[in-house]
Amino acid sequence: MRIGIDIDNVLSNFNEVLLNDYINHDKELGNNGIIKNNVYIRDMFNWPKDEEQQYYHDNIERIAKSLNVLENAPEYIRKLKEEGNEIYIISGRDNGEYSDPYKMTFDWLNKYNIVYDKVILTNAYNSLEKAKICLENDIDIMIDDIIKLVNGCKQCL
Repeated sequence: MRIGIDIDNVLSNFNEVLLNDYINHDKELGNNGIIKNNVYIRDMFNWPKDEEQQYYHDNIERIAKSLNVLENAPEYIRKLKEEGNEIYIISGRDNGEYSDPYKMTFDWLNKYNIVYDKVILTNAYNSLEKAKICLENDIDIMIDDIIKLVNGCKQCL
């Protein structure tokens, strides 16, 4: 079986690290903290849109490099591999936010001893792109945290 696995919020603690970073930066700005709940992290704070976008752009690579692997993820992936499955790491990291998304991804996977057969990076802002990659590579199961991907897979069928 071919299993596709996303990285951010599936193998790593992306949202936790992003939220903590934004909270710390908001404190530095002397703002009021989280002002909106039940929205994506980048929209929780009372920052002017252009300032938030600039902060994200200037810091996202540092944030991504600092991610930790979720508990037991490498062991479970290794077990899937040992059972004869092919592991495809399919992540939306090729969207212009990182200076070298492949090197950053390979370094992170190697740091945590995550086994894989193939790494494919897509544009995270195009939900159909990851779905098409899954279909092109005959992925049987895709483990992802984004509902848009599931809907994208349905649209591509």
